[in-house]
Amino acid sequence: QHYFIQSNLRIMVIQLSFLNILGPLNLKLIGPQDISYETFRAKNRYYWKRMTNKSWKLMLIFLILFIDYYWINWRWQPWYGVKLAPRCQVPEDEIEDMRSVGRQVQDILERRNLTYALAFGSLWGALRINDILPWDIDIDLMVIMDRDANFQDTIADIMSDMEADGIEVYYRDWVGIIQGYSATYRSQIDISFYCDFYRSGTMHRCTGWESYILWVNHRYHFVFPAELAEPPLPTRQFINRTWPVPRGGIEIQKYHYRNNWWKVSKPHGC
Repeated sequence: QHYFIQSNLRIMVIQLSFLNILGPLNLKLIGPQDISYETFRAKNRYYWKRMTNKSWKLMLIFLILFIDYYWINWRWQPWYGVKLAPRCQVPEDEIEDMRSVGRQVQDILERRNLTYALAFGSLWGALRINDILPWDIDIDLMVIMDRDANFQDTIADIMSDMEADGIEVYYRDWVGIIQGYSATYRSQIDISFYCDFYRSGTMHRCTGWESYILWVNHRYHFVFPAELAEPPLPTRQFINRTWPVPRGGIEIQKYHYRNNWWKVSKPHGC
């Protein structure tokens, strides 16, 4: 019986030692040197009950945090969402200002010999009407890069050229995009950067913190097969110019707009 108690105590000490790493449980280990079998049974029940109560609390806290994290990810609206557009019809002079900014940035990307394409709402415009959608509030572009490229230098060069052309420009660290604004109507253009970061055949946004912090949202809205961005890219007419677009026509939109790619999503109330 003494050998039985010692063997089981050794197992219990190992188990409790492992659990004690968690800290918040604050378990006390029972030494086998001064304990009887009955005392061991009593203390074992006491500490097991104490451990179980605290384990349930920890599990409940973890579950709440897990649900909150997923809720934030699903509720986090992509920056290309139609909820950002408060008007059903943007005035023509503002749309023309957006066209002008788009042409300026296209010239910059061409001079830099970068692989780029229309994206998100602007791609919808090119696919549907060869122009900016009446309710759209910006022009969306993606730059396709190799994962080993120097992103900082590329971003700095693009921003420098945009500033030289009179565009007010910012780099948004959180989402990892360049945002430019015209001087007249502050028409907006967004440039995101994509690469096959893991060399897995899937394109990811290669810049910004959002893709790491809200990775569920990122993988649900911002990843797509690398084959859709393989150069040379096909072209479409957009704002009276020829623009590169992803391969497969509407195919990439099935990844960016998983919940409603098959219908025209207008701003609320339109």
